[in-house]
Amino acid sequence: MSLATTENLTSRQRYRRDLGLLFDPNIGAFHRLRNAVAKQMVDQIYSGADHQDVVEAVTDRYHADPARVAADLNTLITTLTAPQPPSSTHGGSLLEIDKRFDARLKFPLRMEIELTAVCNWDCGFCYNVWKIDPTMSDRDVRRAVRELPEKHIPTGLAISILDECAEQGCFVIRYSGGETLLHPDAMEIFEHGGRLCLYQVVFTNGHFITADRTARLAAANVRCALVSIHGDRNQHNQLTGHPRAYDKATTAMRLLLDAGIAVVAELTLVQENVSGALDVIRDAYRLGVREFGVMRYVPTGRNDDRYGVPVSVTLPLMHEIDRLIATECPGMTVAWPCAQKLCTSDADTPLRSDDPTLGLRFSQLAGHCESGMVWASVSYDGQLRNCPHSNVYFGRLAGGAAARIGDN
Repeated sequence: MSLATTENLTSRQRYRRDLGLLFDPNIGAFHRLRNAVAKQMVDQIYSGADHQDVVEAVTDRYHADPARVAADLNTLITTLTAPQPPSSTHGGSLLEIDKRFDARLKFPLRMEIELTAVCNWDCGFCYNVWKIDPTMSDRDVRRAVRELPEKHIPTGLAISILDECAEQGCFVIRYSGGETLLHPDAMEIFEHGGRLCLYQVVFTNGHFITADRTARLAAANVRCALVSIHGDRNQHNQLTGHPRAYDKATTAMRLLLDAGIAVVAELTLVQENVSGALDVIRDAYRLGVREFGVMRYVPTGRNDDRYGVPVSVTLPLMHEIDRLIATECPGMTVAWPCAQKLCTSDADTPLRSDDPTLGLRFSQLAGHCESGMVWASVSYDGQLRNCPHSNVYFGRLAGGAAARIGDN
């Protein structure tokens, strides 16, 4: 085993010593070190020890044969540095990265930064918390957003948060809005995150995606884009209040895929698109998209009567999606994210281990997202909260404040 091979590990993968977790930010792959000896070896490698130092330390601690230790170390490093194809799915793997740890996380592994309050769409079901006052009309909401004194997170604050995240061992950054790309310095922020070797995810409606921009995003290590799509052309344009929304979104998906960026098509499930949800999945599949997210409408108090979907819709639709994947969309992954409960009807009782629907539930329901426990969100005005859907804030971030996220 040469020193160069050890350096190959440390140069390609980031390491959380407190969790025994290795992460490759270029492809989104991670390794959990459950074996105590393997963890000790990697701890020492990331502390600067060379191959011989690691062998001697493990030999002394376990009174082992040095040749056997050296061989085991060679095997470990070879396994961890073996070329791996980029994951074909973004959500399925990364939703598990910060779960099932025995120790409390000292700092989140994932962070969401809301770059802007500005959006060129006009979705009545939007969950952005500055829009949900039940007493406000849609016109009032638009006026309130226009009158916000600060519509974008300060670029300097966003960059300082990224610096702290990289220093503290946060691996995944997701950017949202508003429309994320309407932040005037969005690309500068992404490129800074890329230089820090962060795995970056961008939520977008696709309107401002171009071939040149996708090339810059890919170069900045933006590995995934979540693109909103809520129906066919007519329905999507009607729900978003924009006559070109559908064409912009579908074109963006093609451009992103061509640039090697994974795409997750995201549908907000509302009363008006329940019956057409399967067709939206079909359309995304034809575009080459292989991941699809279904997020049930989040009640806000403003338009719940118009958009709210009964929980009883969930399980029948999951069965239809399962059949669709089996017959028409092989290889497609469909997930219901954002802390969707395992309950799928108003009459659900606690599930038993022999429940015949468990397999279906586990194949689509992403489980509790654990927001506020293992990841956090920063709002466009620089406030820390547990979730992008939450209007409960822990305080305003300033220089150095992000490092206290784990304590909060």
